[in-house]
Amino acid sequence: MPSDVSGSSVLIVDDAPENLRVLVRLLRAAGLVPRPVPDGRLAIEAALADPPDLILMDIRMPGLSGFDVCRQMKQNARLRDIPVVFMSGLQGFEEKIEAFRVGGVDYVSKPFNEEELLARTTTHLHLRRLQLALESHNTDLERRVAEQVKATTGSQLATIFALAKLAEARDDDTGHHVERVQTFAQRLAEQMAGMGLAAGHLTPEFIDTLYQTASLHDLGKVAVRDAVLLKPGQLDAAEFAEMQEHCALGANTLAAVLERHPDNQFLRMGVDVARSHHERWDGGGYPDGLVGEAIPLAARIVAVADVYDALTSGRCYRDAFSHEQTCAMLHEGDGTHFDPDVLSAFRVLEDELQRTRQEMSER
Repeated sequence: MPSDVSGSSVLIVDDAPENLRVLVRLLRAAGLVPRPVPDGRLAIEAALADPPDLILMDIRMPGLSGFDVCRQMKQNARLRDIPVVFMSGLQGFEEKIEAFRVGGVDYVSKPFNEEELLARTTTHLHLRRLQLALESHNTDLERRVAEQVKATTGSQLATIFALAKLAEARDDDTGHHVERVQTFAQRLAEQMAGMGLAAGHLTPEFIDTLYQTASLHDLGKVAVRDAVLLKPGQLDAAEFAEMQEHCALGANTLAAVLERHPDNQFLRMGVDVARSHHERWDGGGYPDGLVGEAIPLAARIVAVADVYDALTSGRCYRDAFSHEQTCAMLHEGDGTHFDPDVLSAFRVLEDELQRTRQEMSER
């Protein structure tokens, strides 16, 4: 007998006391732990209380048959993977087929040969140990891969976030604009999902990716000249056109990386956010003049988060607007500048966003 199955627990189910005595003796002599029960109901109770490593099951018993017991066990998550070896004095072909159909792994005819029964039992116990070892190995491998992916992804996100902060440092005197836009966008998306808006799109995965990619909205500002980005007065037409280029510049940078990693959803959404967060619901935005739902959903959400934080922040060319003034301006843009669904979520969250902005600005 394979040494790795010694001490294995075997539940024996048979209504014949003599068969139970013989099987208990045989299994105990082989170093196994027999657990005899005389009927199907007790078999289920015993298995639920302490799942065995294998079950030897008679088929014809008063009350629940062996087939009935096996069917019930296969419907239970704790018991469904326990191997069941059927024993029966019936020699019909159909009964053997049914034994495998209900989930049995083997069939032994009565009167059984002790050496054959023991060989079959230990073989299935050994296979069960190998199966459990493989499952454990796969689980451990999945955990290690997930940890490695998480570490790699975290490193990549940290690098990208650092680039976003570099762009932010060009024109944000107060700091934390990137973090606030991320948080506002996340909360807006969560609120929209809770209100049943954009149904089917605002999954937890989408919202998590949105939180990360919101930091990339102004990535292209790295390439805008200081004379334009930091001009204290109003931009002339040429300067404003140059400022608008930051959307395409950021998106094109990310798109170049996306070409090498076409299945990366983070980069794909990052391109959408960087390029389209200045589009308007009525088509009057830039750089593409997109209208309504043609504007990517992520960009529509980031647009509201970005404008709210930008207006409530001071710049070199103006003072900050109050929360109340900012909300009024956003409301005026409902259905023209901004997606009405995003504005619906914004109205619910106005007070929360004000508190969050103050808390994050004080860090």
